Amino acid sequence: MDTAICTDDGHTYTAVEFSSLTALQLERKRRHLVCEACGFPAFFRKASRSGRGACFGARPHEDGCVLAAADNEIRLPGVGDDQDEAFNPGDRIVVELAFGGQGGEVHLDQNERGPRRPRGGRYIGEGGPRAAQMHRRLSTLLRMLVTAPNFRYSDQLIAVNDQPELLARDFFVHLSNVTPQYTGQFRGYWGQLTDARDGTDGVLWLNSGGRAEMSFCLPLEHKQEIMERFRLDEEEDFSGSYILVLGTLQVSRNGKMFCVIDDPAVVSLR
Repeated sequence: MDTAICTDDGHTYTAVEFSSLTALQLERKRRHLVCEACGFPAFFRKASRSGRGACFGARPHEDGCVLAAADNEIRLPGVGDDQDEAFNPGDRIVVELAFGGQGGEVHLDQNERGPRRPRGGRYIGEGGPRAAQMHRRLSTLLRMLVTAPNFRYSDQLIAVNDQPELLARDFFVHLSNVTPQYTGQFRGYWGQLTDARDGTDGVLWLNSGGRAEMSFCLPLEHKQEIMERFRLDEEEDFSGSYILVLGTLQVSRNGKMFCVIDDPAVVSLR
């Protein structure tokens, strides 16, 4: 999109005009952008070092939005043409963690580099109703969270290593719904990133909004691996991406909610 509305000041900005804001203004206003046509949340991405121009985008637009087609040209990391899949009540989904210290075989979706393995489900248990057990990668789960509301509100059981199993509707928490009540709880935190900012000691903060919203702390030792894995050329490429992180919510002394990405295996981007 060439233009977007900032609800912070009510002004309609062009991408070039928005790029000229001061760093402080940009940090605040980019978290208050909406599509000019449908009013759905939008994001801003700066001009890249590779020559890509500054632009706005929305993921998603409202159904039928006239600007949605133009946005299809803005390829976010990991966007593919996967088809939705059906989940039935009672299904048990075992999450496959493919990277980092979790061990195990590497299984990748089309946006990730590496070998692939067929996916599928099998029935488990003896007697009574037959429940399907399926193994799913984080990238597949993130796709389902973004594209299939019936999944994010479903009763499928989610199994992650030695963590207590929870229903999908309880395990996956959208970033807009994160509150301090989740402090200390291991969950699948997911949603859209507004921007990424450098912190101390090489840490990269992946933000979902202002100080009241949750952020992810990406340590320096994992930054390069994650950027290469999702084909991110620079930090600005995080803007507008959907993220899913399996981790534990923490709250700083000044009340900031955050989750540390302590292993590349526990994160997926789309």
